[in-house]
Amino acid sequence: MEVGVGDDAAVLRPTPGRRLVVTTDVLVEGRHFGSAFSEPEDWGWKAVAVNLSDLAAMGAAARWLLVALTVPDQASPTLLQRLYAGIGEACEAFAVTLVGGDTSGGPALSLAVTALGEADRAVTRAGARPGDRLVVSGPLGAAAAGLALLERDDQPARELLGRFPGLAAAHRRPRPELATGMRLAHAGATAMIDLSDGLAGDALHLAEASGVGIELHDAAVPLAPGVAEAAALLGRDPAELALGGGEDYLLAAALPPTADLGGVLDCGRFTAEPHRRVRLTPAGPRPLAGLAFDHFRTG
Repeated sequence: MEVGVGDDAAVLRPTPGRRLVVTTDVLVEGRHFGSAFSEPEDWGWKAVAVNLSDLAAMGAAARWLLVALTVPDQASPTLLQRLYAGIGEACEAFAVTLVGGDTSGGPALSLAVTALGEADRAVTRAGARPGDRLVVSGPLGAAAAGLALLERDDQPARELLGRFPGLAAAHRRPRPELATGMRLAHAGATAMIDLSDGLAGDALHLAEASGVGIELHDAAVPLAPGVAEAAALLGRDPAELALGGGEDYLLAAALPPTADLGGVLDCGRFTAEPHRRVRLTPAGPRPLAGLAFDHFRTG
């Protein structure tokens, strides 16, 4: 980087021979975050993390960030200081540099982050082939279970959050899988996506972009610690928390059958029948469609 924060624009120096990967996401108060379940530092962290997760899904190393805020009149300087503290914590944790941005007034607090990274080989959603394995980078359902327990907010829910602090942490401060994304790319992943909408919906995105079918095995879907206990308390199916809850920000990838990569978990396979996109349950095949988190859902 030659110039950055304080100048009219950032001048960046990409590594010769590598591909520049760019993504942007916006988080809005009341829809993606709020004071009921998290703190301003968490909001800043999460805005950075969800964008870096998109870089991870392409197999990229994170390099730079730009942050644009809209700030309502009633927001205090202290709140903004805390918000930027969370952004700074995430930048330090994931070795990424904040190089610029903008601030403007608006009706609600929002954070629009643009993240830039570099990749030797960028992995898209569109390369999965029949016979490839569907793998995930870790156990699922923690963020959805944590949010549901925070919303319930009674003594049993608080006790469970105390026993499994990772549930609330997964909702408040997701951790992008940057190193794993690069490992998957180097191991020959043919397609990849980060799990923002739940494994069911995001696996469908891979299948649709690649023009293939998919069979996801419910029994093989790994559950994060505390998810089964949370599901029992909430009266919900733990598999559906993992498949449809969203915001785990782990990775799902298509790997060739012979790819040798430790630390990932098999939970299905891609097939040659594009119209067969199902989850295999003890009661038989069921459609994957309809489980994914919906960002535009209002009720």
